[in-house]
Amino acid sequence: MTSSTARIATTAVLGAVTLMTSAAVLAAPASADAVAVATQDCDGVTVVVDFTDLGGAVETGCAEGDPASGREALELAGFTPADGATPGLICTIDAQPDPCPTEFEGSYWAYWQVIDGEWASSLVGLDEADPTPGGIEGWRYNDGSAPPPLPGSDEEGNEGTPSQAATDEASATETTADANPSTAASIDPDAAEEDTADGGVSPALWVAIGVVVLALVIGAVVRVTGARAEKEAPGSDER
Repeated sequence: MTSSTARIATTAVLGAVTLMTSAAVLAAPASADAVAVATQDCDGVTVVVDFTDLGGAVETGCAEGDPASGREALELAGFTPADGATPGLICTIDAQPDPCPTEFEGSYWAYWQVIDGEWASSLVGLDEADPTPGGIEGWRYNDGSAPPPLPGSDEEGNEGTPSQAATDEASATETTADANPSTAASIDPDAAEEDTADGGVSPALWVAIGVVVLALVIGAVVRVTGARAEKEAPGSDER
């Protein structure tokens, strides 16, 4: 291989590697910094309510100031919570589910807070909780195993599409009505099992595309090099 051909091959390989790296970065999920940017306009408590298991969307509101309780944060963020037969236990948010279930069948409005950048199930009810200004609170109607998506993540706002399942750590955490006092009954206990990832292109697919491009580039360089070597070989008719 001549020096010029070597330079061409090196440039081609570096270009393919750059393409793969850029694709992987673009496909990366939202980071803690992205979450911070998404909530920086809220001078108070950010509240995320996930209606996807009920066929709705993920909605985010801002509770201005320093709400005195989780219930007040919900209301200040623009949502309307309503208790069921047991006072202090949320049955519906914005009249969902409709009707309010009269018997517990496995799902309820699970209450979450973001701690150190990750969702953690609340161990107190919404009337006992004291939200922190600058913090994030969340609600999702399911069996309590999967939190709502973080603000700014790819899953947020996908209307009619269940948000991504919780991490292994969250899935391994046993959450019951006793551990999460803000429970309510369910009209669809199988809804939480229908969670799927959103329709974005995964990093693995970008890497596969990059590998194919790299193989094509290297193949082209090898063919060019072979053709030049054949022309320059002793005894060649074209020499």
